[in-house]
Amino acid sequence: MRHKAYVSGRCCRGFTILEIVVAMTIMSIITVIVGSVFRLAVNAWEKGDSETGETQKLRILSGFISQQIKSAYPYQLTVDDERIVLFKGERDSVMFVTTIADSSFHGFKWVRYEYRNGVLYYKEGSLPDKEFHDKISGEDEVLDPNIGKVTFSYFLSDEEKWVDSWELGEAFPDAVRVQIEPFQAFTVSLPASLRIAE
Repeated sequence: MRHKAYVSGRCCRGFTILEIVVAMTIMSIITVIVGSVFRLAVNAWEKGDSETGETQKLRILSGFISQQIKSAYPYQLTVDDERIVLFKGERDSVMFVTTIADSSFHGFKWVRYEYRNGVLYYKEGSLPDKEFHDKISGEDEVLDPNIGKVTFSYFLSDEEKWVDSWELGEAFPDAVRVQIEPFQAFTVSLPASLRIAE
């Protein structure tokens, strides 16, 4: 009989305050660890998703610029009584004529890319156009408001070197290199038939 009462007493005895405090502490630690791991995982996923989106955006932009440069055409204008090919390049800008056109343009299209203060600007227009000189100095369209530094360089085959500028003249560069930081630069070669205006 005593044995049964003793067993019954042991079965009915609850947790001590110390045991409850220890259990709650362990549960709190586990909750904090799980929460931290979850937060790190969410941050890593968001960062990866953001980087993937940025990489995809720059891949599309690079492809667009590359396609336009590959379709460059030695369109000639008369400047100061001299016929010159419309291709001008600086370290932070490039302007040329392309044969790529959309429904709003017919024939040739001039395009200009310019990087200023973390923003990539774009401007285009149709040719021939008597107001070309006025339009090219007008307001630019923002192509990307938050982009890494964009630089252009031009390959001069005669001297076998890259130069930072290309003046209006009778020839195209052999190639154009475009650098959008922090990504690797890409080079677009121009056909030999376009390098000297006919």
